[in-house]
Amino acid sequence: MTEVEWKDGDGISLFAVGTTVLQNRWRIARWMLLGAVAAALWVISRPALYSASASFVPQGVEARSSGLASLAERFGVSVPTGNQSQSPEFYVGLLKSPVLLRPIARDTFVVEEMGGQRIAFLDLFYIEAEGTRRREEQGVKLLERIIQTSATNTTRVVRLSVATLWPSVSLAIATSLVNAVNAFNQRTRQVQAAAERKFIEGRLAVVGAELREAEDRLEHFLATNRQFAGSPELTFQSERLQRDVTLQQQVFTSLTQSYEEVRIREVRDTPVITVIEPPSVPTTPEPRGLGIRVLIGLMLGGFVGVVTAFASGVISHGRKEGNAEIEEFIGALSELKSEMLAPARWVGERIRR
Repeated sequence: MTEVEWKDGDGISLFAVGTTVLQNRWRIARWMLLGAVAAALWVISRPALYSASASFVPQGVEARSSGLASLAERFGVSVPTGNQSQSPEFYVGLLKSPVLLRPIARDTFVVEEMGGQRIAFLDLFYIEAEGTRRREEQGVKLLERIIQTSATNTTRVVRLSVATLWPSVSLAIATSLVNAVNAFNQRTRQVQAAAERKFIEGRLAVVGAELREAEDRLEHFLATNRQFAGSPELTFQSERLQRDVTLQQQVFTSLTQSYEEVRIREVRDTPVITVIEPPSVPTTPEPRGLGIRVLIGLMLGGFVGVVTAFASGVISHGRKEGNAEIEEFIGALSELKSEMLAPARWVGERIRR
């Protein structure tokens, strides 16, 4: 093998680069083959996964326009009344929250691929830890890894997928997640409605008492002033008392309507999400991408081969030129090699004795 002329002026000659690659073509080819084989073995060693998917759209929380919103709408101003917690990002986080995942980790599943056996989630995935609580925490972390979520802000569509070794288990977990999201929303809505109902009940009691007081004052005035049409002062006082009664009646009527609405929301059990794609699982496993990963392995192996070829050429050229830094680097590598092999030599000596 002829010596490569590395320097050409102030840079590396392109001919030197080409010559180095050609001279080390078999080394580079071996590295490429090693990278491809390693990638293929890694892909083959991975088990086939079956992914169940589903998608839904959250429904907006019912919101009754307030007097301010109604007044603003008359002037063409839009006042938002929706609940920001119902955004798609909220559900992306909810689907991976322990509130939803912990009950699934405690559940059992019928595994059709195992003859229809009912197996606990923690046992099915071989989660071993000390204590039930610790096992559940590990189960929740595993669910966070096997569940994938995404959301589209424009369409408000939330998508989820669950990948496991068993199609029936993937489908069961995806179905449980969709049902859990709907149950969580219903429970949250009912709790909010109950809190609103208690607040409105208190306001109704106060406003009802104020309405009765206003009516009593008007009644007393009318009883003591049967003829007041000719008196401007008494007429003004009568109109003021009448306005108080009318205002209290309007507030009382509005609160009564709101009270009936929250009572209905408190007991309503209709779904609060619209399922676009029900949970389903294909009959074939997910593609493992053997071709693309082998190609990546070839490229990485070729890169490593080229780097090692150039490094070998630089070191060889430097040693011939008597470069002290390279000699020091070779010495450090030899010391590192000796330190790494020292335990193996010590074990070998012990065995021979």
